[in-house]
Amino acid sequence: MTRLSAFAVAVLLAGTAQAAAGPDGRVPGAGTVRTCAAAGTNWPTMTLAMSGGTAWVACKEQARLVRMDLASGRRTASVRLDGAPIAVAVGLGAVWALDTEATLYRLDSRKARVTKRIALNAAAAYNIWIGGGSVWVADDERRRVLRVSPSRNKVVARIAVGDGPADMVFSGKHAWVIDHRDRTLYRIDVTTNAATRMATVGQDAAERLAMAGGSLWATGRGTPLLQVDPDTGATRRTIDIGGTGVDVLAAGGVLWVPVRTFAVDRTGFPTMTALRRVTTAGTVTTAARANGRVDVNGLAANRDSVWIADNRAGVLYRLPTS
Repeated sequence: MTRLSAFAVAVLLAGTAQAAAGPDGRVPGAGTVRTCAAAGTNWPTMTLAMSGGTAWVACKEQARLVRMDLASGRRTASVRLDGAPIAVAVGLGAVWALDTEATLYRLDSRKARVTKRIALNAAAAYNIWIGGGSVWVADDERRRVLRVSPSRNKVVARIAVGDGPADMVFSGKHAWVIDHRDRTLYRIDVTTNAATRMATVGQDAAERLAMAGGSLWATGRGTPLLQVDPDTGATRRTIDIGGTGVDVLAAGGVLWVPVRTFAVDRTGFPTMTALRRVTTAGTVTTAARANGRVDVNGLAANRDSVWIADNRAGVLYRLPTS
């Protein structure tokens, strides 16, 4: 059993007290939609996917994927999976979910039913991305990413990258992978599956990526916001965001970064203190502050809003992008 520090225990107890009081008001000014509660262990980070006015939420503790109508806040479907889902993505004509047993589920979004189960044969499969005409999953312990063909419903490539692939972004014929253990950045040619090691990024554990304004943007544990050259992997500048980034999202022409304090960073919890809005020129403003415990288990955007999934409290928080 993992032994928590005294600070971590205090954070957990505080979160329990806040949960008892209810989630409303934890992000002042945000709209709320109630979904599923209890993120469970390992703190899944991609439990939310958006398609227009519809959200899909991976409910790990209930072993379900739920579909939400965001306008009404109503649950419109609930799909039971064989295992506990830890990630969800929408794209390529389907909904995709990943469970803790390294099974990738393909779902019909309209009928809300599973149409295919794909065994990944992965060690500690982690997160899903859509890009380059494929579905991608991290094979964490084997230091590689898996490429799944949506037409064949099978793994068509296993591509070696660094230690701890944590996030991917795509642009044109390239994909970039950030590895949180050895801090390496890799670029993959999606036409050939050839991977090239580019650089070491950050000082601790850069583990989240976004693409905006012709640059890569990286953040993570022990890491502020880094602007990275996508051609060379060199860090162009470091931006002080008043903490470390839990995640980063490009939406509405700017970057959205939920940040945590350095003290919380040391516990590993994804507990947000504020949501920063960062322009590609480097101007940082605060879009919202947390008034209570908010764990970022997913970050997504639709046409005019940024959404934060806090599965621990069972809430989606909505903030306008303008």
